[in-house]
Amino acid sequence: MAGPTLAQYISRKRLVPPSAKSQPWLADGNILLLLQHHAFRFHKHLLTSQSKEFAKKVEKMGDGATDVLEGAAVLELPPWVHQKDLSAFLVAVLEEPESFPLDTLDDFMRLAGVLRLSTHFDAPILRDTTLTALRARYPTTLAGWDLVRPPSPSTPRLYNAPWEHDRALVINLAREVRAVDILPSAMAMLANDCSAGEVFGVRLPDSPFSNPFTPPPSAFPASPTSPTSLFQNQIEQGQLTPLNPYDAPAFALMKEHSHHCSISLLLAIRSLAQSCTRPPQKLPSVVGRAPVGSKTLLPGPSKCLAFFKEVASNLLEQLVLVSPVGYPDFVPRVLAVQPEPTRVCKVCSKAFGACVREGRERWWEGLPRAGGWEGWEAVRGPRDGAWVEY
Repeated sequence: MAGPTLAQYISRKRLVPPSAKSQPWLADGNILLLLQHHAFRFHKHLLTSQSKEFAKKVEKMGDGATDVLEGAAVLELPPWVHQKDLSAFLVAVLEEPESFPLDTLDDFMRLAGVLRLSTHFDAPILRDTTLTALRARYPTTLAGWDLVRPPSPSTPRLYNAPWEHDRALVINLAREVRAVDILPSAMAMLANDCSAGEVFGVRLPDSPFSNPFTPPPSAFPASPTSPTSLFQNQIEQGQLTPLNPYDAPAFALMKEHSHHCSISLLLAIRSLAQSCTRPPQKLPSVVGRAPVGSKTLLPGPSKCLAFFKEVASNLLEQLVLVSPVGYPDFVPRVLAVQPEPTRVCKVCSKAFGACVREGRERWWEGLPRAGGWEGWEAVRGPRDGAWVEY
């Protein structure tokens, strides 16, 4: 049989046991926030200035029916509120940070706690501040994507914190707080970086391809029912976070979109220069220098078509046999190809670059719909912050 909650203990003993006092604990605070086994002492005016829901709760306390202990009104919070989340939220209310760092897993967990509770308790300023930090890493524009996932293989990534290799962390959180604009980029990264077996905790035997950041496979525990612990338990146990069931179809569709775009790009490259008869950009050194007594050598037509067919064949071999990757990692391989000036004319060389750019734009525009969303305009639309429970 479970023991009494902290609220029941306080109502009988009329004191807060020292072991239940959690930070922040403000000695001159005028409200006690109670969880099942933790208590926080805080200021009403700080809560009400940030949170519309707390403002409503405090207003209801004025009817005289509220318990008061040591000069502080007692407010019991729902049982799903996690102690670490509430601590992070209250510290943020107290300090009003302009931004949230995301260098470590602890940083992310603090941000997640603030975002979750600022959504539920309707604290729009804190919600927007936390989402700004996430949106920098999971953008809604191709220019923003190029900052976090540069198309050039020589350009380092802007963000590469170790916790970010567990992409389901962000997807589950974004789905939970309905930050829909974060989901397409986050899902694209998950589909690119992980196999289906890694995402769902099943590894095919003797698979030669695996994510180097993925720990050995293990049986995931059943998803917890409390939204506050949706991924808390898995993180504390050092396991990859299981993707929430609601987004499993989106993950599969994003994989298919990535594969389709890679094949479409290869087909477009192979079809370049179908009717080109122009000479190459750079003439061979022997052109115009004929042996004595022979006709002058003239430059022949370029071999653009043969060159691009060869490039497409080599890229396909890499994609299928050597190192299978998703579309975001495949594009840098394509961009690393340099048309040979002695084999390709100037017009077809420019057409190759345009072909890759147009392919990336089509891939990007298709991301939301591939994941089951209406499109980028709808994704960037109203951000209502409605609470979502599984």
